[in-house]
Amino acid sequence: MASHLGHWQLRGYGMWMIVPGESGEPVGGCGFVWPEGWPRRELTWWLMPEARGRGIAVEASRTAIRHAYDHYGWPRAETHMSDDNIAAKRLVQKLDGTEIAREIFPDGETRTVYELPRPD
Repeated sequence: MASHLGHWQLRGYGMWMIVPGESGEPVGGCGFVWPEGWPRRELTWWLMPEARGRGIAVEASRTAIRHAYDHYGWPRAETHMSDDNIAAKRLVQKLDGTEIAREIFPDGETRTVYELPRPD
C-alpha cells in the first residue's frame, strides 16, 4: 500500500482500487505504474480470483486508458507482458492492443510491449 501511495506522490498517477457497486468490497486494482529503473510507464491490473471472468478487468482498463489520454494527455498508453501470461494477452486483445516492440527489461526478462488505443 505504501508503495502505491508513494507512486502517486512521486509520479502523479498510479493504481486505483476496483470496487464493484454490488458489493462495495475491493476486488482488484488497475492503473499505470513506472517502477524505478524501468524504461517507461505501463498499464497494469490485478484481480481477486472470484472477480475474474466477469469483464471487470476490461472495463477498468478501458477507463484507465481513456483517463490517460483525456486527463493526462499522454500520447500513448501501453502495457508490457511476459510470453506466458495468457490471461493478460487475452485482455490486451479485447483492448485492441498492438504489439510495438520486444524488449529486455531490467529484471532480465524479455517482454512484449503493446500500445493500447483510446477506447471509443
